Amino acid sequence: MLLVSGCTDRQPQPRNLLLITLDTLRADRLGSYGHQAAQTPNLDRLAARGLRFTRAVTVMPLTLPAHASLMTGTHPGFHGVRDNGGFYLEEEAETLAELMGANGFRTGGFVAAFVLDSRWGIAQGFDRFFDDFDLTEFDDAPGMDAIQRPGSQVVDQALAWVEEPAEEPFFAWVHLYDAHTPYQAPEPFRSRFPATRDGAYDAEVAFADFQIGRLLEALDGQGRLEETLVVALADHGEMLGEHDEVTHGFFVYDAAMRIPLLIAGPGVPAAEVDRQVRIVDVLPTLLARFDLPPPPASQGTDLLPLAQGEGVRLPALSESWFPRYHYGWSELIAVQDGRYKYIRAPRPELYDLTADPGERDNLIEREPRRAASLAAALERLLAETSTERDHGPGPVDDETASRLQALGYLGGGSSRHLEDRPGELRGDPKDKIALYNRLKEAAAAASRDDLDSAIALVRRTLAEDPEIVEAHVLLGNFERDSARPEASLAAYREALALDPEHREALYSLAMAYKESGRLDEAATGLARAAELDPRNGKVAWQLADVRQRQGRLDEAESLLLAALDQDLDRPRFLLKLAECHLEQDRPADAERRLRQAQAENPELATAHYNLGLALEEQDRPREAAAAYRRELELRPEAYRAAFNLGRILARAGRTTEAAEQFRKSVETRPEFGTGHLYLAKALLDLGKLEGAERAALHGLGASPEPAIAPLGHYVLADVYNRGRYLTSRYRGGRVRWAPRRRCALPRSPSRPRRRWSLR
Repeated sequence: MLLVSGCTDRQPQPRNLLLITLDTLRADRLGSYGHQAAQTPNLDRLAARGLRFTRAVTVMPLTLPAHASLMTGTHPGFHGVRDNGGFYLEEEAETLAELMGANGFRTGGFVAAFVLDSRWGIAQGFDRFFDDFDLTEFDDAPGMDAIQRPGSQVVDQALAWVEEPAEEPFFAWVHLYDAHTPYQAPEPFRSRFPATRDGAYDAEVAFADFQIGRLLEALDGQGRLEETLVVALADHGEMLGEHDEVTHGFFVYDAAMRIPLLIAGPGVPAAEVDRQVRIVDVLPTLLARFDLPPPPASQGTDLLPLAQGEGVRLPALSESWFPRYHYGWSELIAVQDGRYKYIRAPRPELYDLTADPGERDNLIEREPRRAASLAAALERLLAETSTERDHGPGPVDDETASRLQALGYLGGGSSRHLEDRPGELRGDPKDKIALYNRLKEAAAAASRDDLDSAIALVRRTLAEDPEIVEAHVLLGNFERDSARPEASLAAYREALALDPEHREALYSLAMAYKESGRLDEAATGLARAAELDPRNGKVAWQLADVRQRQGRLDEAESLLLAALDQDLDRPRFLLKLAECHLEQDRPADAERRLRQAQAENPELATAHYNLGLALEEQDRPREAAAAYRRELELRPEAYRAAFNLGRILARAGRTTEAAEQFRKSVETRPEFGTGHLYLAKALLDLGKLEGAERAALHGLGASPEPAIAPLGHYVLADVYNRGRYLTSRYRGGRVRWAPRRRCALPRSPSRPRRRWSLR
């Protein structure tokens, strides 16, 4: 069916471009696509006044690869991004933002999820790119896909940028992640839907639609909507339990691969297009509306002729490498011609999407000729849309290989996990979905701190399929959290025996060595991880930290400067570089780096604390005290800041205030023996002998710094020398000491600059 209205030979050209991507949005969950329970009035109005494509298909059910195809008009086999994390859109790729920017447009990108952080290369061409994820807030996140922000924050940033006065037209990309798990829409959206999984999903879609309404209303209020081309689409869908997959990424069935696609604005007719189109067609379609040619590498087609009745045939290629990269099972690659879909798998599949939209009736045995024809078409498309790319590092030398192997970082042979196996079929994902879901269940159990159940589920899975690399990594994680370090190390080594280049296993093994104090072994693994993924900020930070702990400060500094050159987590790396400078006795350099970090993130954890250290080293106690106070405002649990502030106050003769800060430090960290001893001395000076005695005894029993321990004995001696009857555990029983002249306080230990620097 094709319904067209308002189409003329000469259409007006838009001035601006607004591209909205709705992560994880199924086409059939919008009102304009027939979902009766939907509350999506803004997207539905957009559909009514422009093009609505009923059969749009994405390339992959994962965020970064799908967006890379959207922004370049090329398939994953060409741009090389085939998973979230560890893959990067290379600089030679020509993106929509680069093309618009080269033609006089302001370009702004605003994303809601870390999987689209600028480090992955997706920000190429944007003058302003709002990612700004403070990864310190997500140290305990179960995975990178959990690092996200609500659409309201994204739209706030986008509106502020769009409303800036400027003469140039704009291209704005706004990415909303709300329909992605977990489904936790805010009120009033949550209570408008049933308290079920599907209801919670619909609530998130409604919330995202509301945020789109804010964007469109703001442009309309400024009189700019009528001159703006608006495009809204999803990167992929969500399975919602179909074919036993709860979320997405695993299968290539339509629930995950069919996406909504809406285009409205000047020169675009109001039409419903039911012919099949692809996400790679969006870039050339948008460029054509601005009379701009597509880049030479583009593999898509301008879609507007479809709205004018032209019969363009666009076979769609889609794939999922997630089962192979993470579990060692077969990848899935599909082709569809608008009605039939063929899936290349160990047991191939063929579906009639018109008669069987749920893809339940596999026709592969009944229609062998059609299956063979589509299989041949799939191979042709792969050859036409792919290019050879080498994303891996070069081979290691023999000495390094021997050391890696001795430490468990390198298996005895090549990777059975990723290499092709002539004559051997990999596991078929549709036969493995129960194992996949069991591992998901194990992760959920671990998130509830039920580690015994999590470990049992993983071991049961490995008993059925011992070559699941991801399962060995999960087992290592759960054993580590259960305080069984040797079992954890063994599990990571098993993972690396299957895949020596599995980055998460390699990193996890290195971190296990680090946590057990084996810094040399940790450094070896982290250095290898950095070779495999040189743009990984997490690896770079940890390697620098290990070098710093080893006292190899110049190496640590070089690593940190290299990370800053790559623009990786700048505030966090600036903070770490400042800590390195403190260790190098370069407090002025540390101060400079810390002020840079604070300019980029004023609330960066421990930055004000470390600034206090740097200022103390430069004999600027008043400024240092202010820095410690600011750290405590941001992080009341920062007991080291309270302790150092107390020391500054004590030296200034402000003993009552000093005692308050020392008390705060030990209330926050009761096992902080040194803090108890300083509190004891402050209370002694205030004449509070019983409190001084209790604090000194507690401090001596809490293993204080050896250099500070004499302070506790001094306080106790002075308390007893003052002739008070006190119940004491210091010598036992009630004791009375003859009054003597008060002893002078031993020389105060040096400031614990390195002692209290955070690691």
